[in-house]
Amino acid sequence: MEKDIRLCACEDCVGCMACKQKCPKNAITLKEIEGFWYPHINDDECCQCGACMNVCPVLDIRHISGNTHKDEKKCVAAWNIDDNIRLKSSSGGSFSAMAEYILSQGGVVFGAAWDTDMNLIHRSINNVSELDLLRRSKYVQSNIGDTYNEVLRYLNSGIKVLYCGTPCQIAGLSAFLGYKDYENLFKVDVICQGVPSPLIFKKYLQEIENECDGKIIDVNFRSKNNGWRTGLYQLFLHVQKGSKDFWIKKRYDDNIFYNAFYKEYFMRSSCYHCNFKNNKLGYYSDISIADFWRIGNEVPLNVEKYSHGISAVVINTEKGNAFFETCSIKLVTIERTWAEFSTNGGLRSSIKRLNNDAAYEYLRSHSWAETQNKFFPYRKKEKIKSFVILFLGEEKIRFLKKIIGKIK
Repeated sequence: MEKDIRLCACEDCVGCMACKQKCPKNAITLKEIEGFWYPHINDDECCQCGACMNVCPVLDIRHISGNTHKDEKKCVAAWNIDDNIRLKSSSGGSFSAMAEYILSQGGVVFGAAWDTDMNLIHRSINNVSELDLLRRSKYVQSNIGDTYNEVLRYLNSGIKVLYCGTPCQIAGLSAFLGYKDYENLFKVDVICQGVPSPLIFKKYLQEIENECDGKIIDVNFRSKNNGWRTGLYQLFLHVQKGSKDFWIKKRYDDNIFYNAFYKEYFMRSSCYHCNFKNNKLGYYSDISIADFWRIGNEVPLNVEKYSHGISAVVINTEKGNAFFETCSIKLVTIERTWAEFSTNGGLRSSIKRLNNDAAYEYLRSHSWAETQNKFFPYRKKEKIKSFVILFLGEEKIRFLKKIIGKIK
């Protein structure tokens, strides 16, 4: 009797590709839907082994949950003692401290990086000189490729591995490895709001390339030139044109891709009902990291250079706690309450807008500017707010808020 071999439903699939990487017959191919990749079984090649089902974190056949932080009371605020690294990072530079430790031990670090064609891929590095490739937030879903198999080969060779990804990617890796706790593997997830389609991001870049007649070779979503949180209001694009290169700044209604992300358009379907949050299966990493938004608003905080960024570090396992203690020699750390951290929007699923699907369909044949104007217009109130924030900068804004009693 043949087994009932099936993958999870498309609307639930997170795109971790654990099933594809585990298949012994290479019977799983990928199909593109709305710019995202989904696995598909080639029945002619399938040997009915069921490996794909066993490693799917969504099907959760083994009923193994992560850490849901039930009754959690605390987390850690952290920032790198090297201010240059802190400024290069999206938040406080805690990931860099962990990565540098693993690299100093002759290990490898996996994370998301742009390739030469501005596709976001997961890849490994083994030298600290490459670490900047993995730093900074990138608001697109990365292609995992065959990195789970690469991790397994490194682990079996006794090499230390740090793997950083979104919570669902870490859940996929954990399932792929049979939930085995490898002593030389350290898993770190970046708490995320959701992942937009790589296809529409490439369309956005293409429109800008056509405008400037150049090739975009890097993107910085979170520049700190006006302060940590103000980076959310501007996008920098590194453009190469002939023998010259320069940066283009997108603000206000020109920062269209981020405006769509902020309003939670064009996410992967599974992001709108994410299984890997506190209130569902939880986190399978040893450590979760995020921006510690709003820290100091209610409970006083004395920190030097607040505007340079602060990480939130959430310990999920005992192993993660020991690992973080080892790495924290390069960090300033302060214990804070879970209630203060729980205002982070990444702890909930994205909310799908009623016109999301219509907007995506419209975008296929229209420009980003036309789509924004029709479906998620940048209101005058938004423009005034972002102008004031960018004009004043983080330090002045916090100073004024303290005077009027908005923050402690």
